[in-house]
Amino acid sequence: MIPTKYERHFLYFDRSVLAQYRASPHLYSLREDDMGGILETALDEGDINEGLSENQYIRVRFGFRKLANNCVCLAGLRYDVQELPEKDLFIWQGNMLNDPRFAQNDSAFERWVSRYIEGSRDVEDGPRVQIDRLVKLIRALTLQTLGRPLFRFEENTLLNYPITENADAYDKANLELYRLIIDGLDKDALVLLADKLTISLSDPTKTLNSLKELLPKELIPIIHKPLKKCSMERSDIHGVPSELRSFPAFNTFHRDLIDIAKSLEELNKWLEDSLSVDSKACLRREEAMSGLFPKFVGPPRPEFKMDELKKAEGKIIKLVEFGEEAERQGLHGREGMIFHFADGSSMAILVGSNAGNLAHKYKDMKPEEFHTDLMVFWAPSIQKDCLSLR
Repeated sequence: MIPTKYERHFLYFDRSVLAQYRASPHLYSLREDDMGGILETALDEGDINEGLSENQYIRVRFGFRKLANNCVCLAGLRYDVQELPEKDLFIWQGNMLNDPRFAQNDSAFERWVSRYIEGSRDVEDGPRVQIDRLVKLIRALTLQTLGRPLFRFEENTLLNYPITENADAYDKANLELYRLIIDGLDKDALVLLADKLTISLSDPTKTLNSLKELLPKELIPIIHKPLKKCSMERSDIHGVPSELRSFPAFNTFHRDLIDIAKSLEELNKWLEDSLSVDSKACLRREEAMSGLFPKFVGPPRPEFKMDELKKAEGKIIKLVEFGEEAERQGLHGREGMIFHFADGSSMAILVGSNAGNLAHKYKDMKPEEFHTDLMVFWAPSIQKDCLSLR
């Protein structure tokens, strides 16, 4: 039950209030889960698009609250709604519910209140957010092990709960789920996975069937069946609009998301076991490699330096020295590294620069006034149960 004292925080609306914002995803960002979501302006600061000015910025946090008739309404935070620009406030007022009657049991809204009103950090995410997280983990895992991500897309920002309780709204929500999970399966990644597992595929162009052929029989009902159901739902409506009839779209789609989330969770576990890697470590490695590690666009100059460095390949590092070098006249201040190997050889990595050239060109400069350093970053191993040596 929701404490009565919290009611002052909410204004209640029909979910169709979000329709205009969904129709303009280039202007507005809408992120939802089963317990609620957030609507806000999607424009970057300084962007001007279709007359949307700085004082028209929108940010409304809302929960999904179950009504006594088992439909779901939108519980907007009163303070966010009251800050809406005038033109938007008019839209929200037109969709306001007067004296709504609520269901007695509403675990999703209770979770939302616990997280966003009471500030609890122990609230679990719903299936919509879980799906995003699992897709990222599986993409990272397969990218690190196969060289291609199993899913072509990291997310689908249009994937949200049905906006009304009819069959057409359900079909549209299922279409966005299909685009992310089914249409997003990468056939080349499946072929690479099949090669890795030494399994032959009957027709690599049929991605969902290929995944089924790769799975152990006991996992087919858990992993493949929910994906197949999503695909069949899409096939049933392909090119033909559904009859505009009343339908429990929100709850039905919520159950679909739960099944897909469970499917992806088991798929992730199976891939981890089959490829002997940790998906979270894969994601951390991918983030480190893409954000901190340099991207090379050509060979070193001069190219013979590559041959010198390759002499270290396969050697066992016995000792590492790293620090600031002693000052030398005519040389910029710098840090350096020395690797000592088990075979008795050593390799130094030092930083060069054009400080001397600049000092020669500009007489008031000295190379000693420049300073360079070396920064160390790690990308973790992706091996499952890999033990740290530190």
